[in-house]
Amino acid sequence: MKTFVYLVFTCFISTGAFLGALNANTPLLLYAVGFGIWGLFLWGLNRRMKKKAERQDMERNFQNYMRYQARRPGR
Repeated sequence: MKTFVYLVFTCFISTGAFLGALNANTPLLLYAVGFGIWGLFLWGLNRRMKKKAERQDMERNFQNYMRYQARRPGR
């Protein structure tokens, strides 16, 4: 859900920047803003995906550890 909100804000900001670049005397700055906001969005998305993968890996390791503890012989 958070990613969708970020995507919507990114679309609005970049659309405004690109439309503003059409009539600007120096559109290079607005192009930089438009593409920069997409770069920030992709960077944040990549970071969130890495954190999610780490969290899932830690949960999987914990579940395997607990499964091993429950099956230990001699208990």
